[in-house]
Amino acid sequence: MKKLAKTLAICAIAGTMCAGMAALSACGEKAVTGEAYGLVHGAGYVGCATVTVKGDKVTDATLSEVCLPTYVEAGESVAEADKVEDTVINHGSETKKTFYKTVSYGNVTLTYTVGKGYMNGETSFADMMKTEANAKAYYEAVNSNSVSVTIGTEKKKDILNKASLSKEENGYWTDANGSKLEAAQGQTYWMANRNATIKYVKEHGVANLLKLERNSETNLWMDGTISTGATWTDFNTKKDGYISYAQLIVNAHTAATK
Repeated sequence: MKKLAKTLAICAIAGTMCAGMAALSACGEKAVTGEAYGLVHGAGYVGCATVTVKGDKVTDATLSEVCLPTYVEAGESVAEADKVEDTVINHGSETKKTFYKTVSYGNVTLTYTVGKGYMNGETSFADMMKTEANAKAYYEAVNSNSVSVTIGTEKKKDILNKASLSKEENGYWTDANGSKLEAAQGQTYWMANRNATIKYVKEHGVANLLKLERNSETNLWMDGTISTGATWTDFNTKKDGYISYAQLIVNAHTAATK
């Protein structure tokens, strides 16, 4: 009788251990986050996407953008030696704008050149941003307020800072301009589109991101009969010189799962 009781006790302990290990295996999957950086939206901005996966499921995602230095013009009070006037194409029209002559961050120094824009030696800043490591370095410099503008002999970091260059803070896209997506009170239209995009990714993953098509009547990007809720340009637009928001998110997912 004692032998039987001992055997049953051992079996019970073994069963408990097996159940515990099974639960640990099911619940203990490690969440992994991947990130991606790249030149987006008309090659005028640097985007950052992160995707967190647990097993084969997307559990979180983020998307943000920072503007290139040309987003901020030099004011009239800036000395002529510290700024450059140039004629640029703005929404299809020629416009005269004035830019800060010298911008720097980390070990990078950019000099504005008429007809070429910001240059790092013989390389344009836009071409630099096509390399992911360079895009990441610039994105992080903006968000840490480490981008300097040279005014006289001083390098000022309160001009091309996060408040002026990050779309999270600088009020980018405050007017509808034809957008059929409603922006909630306190949101810009950029925020509304970004939030809709992230909501879709959290709910449906990334499997169909590069297959999304834009409805010509509503402007909504569609996953078959499922609406992403986003109408912004370049969500899944394929053009030379920059990548789409969809591709950026897919790149982040790939980084998390490789």
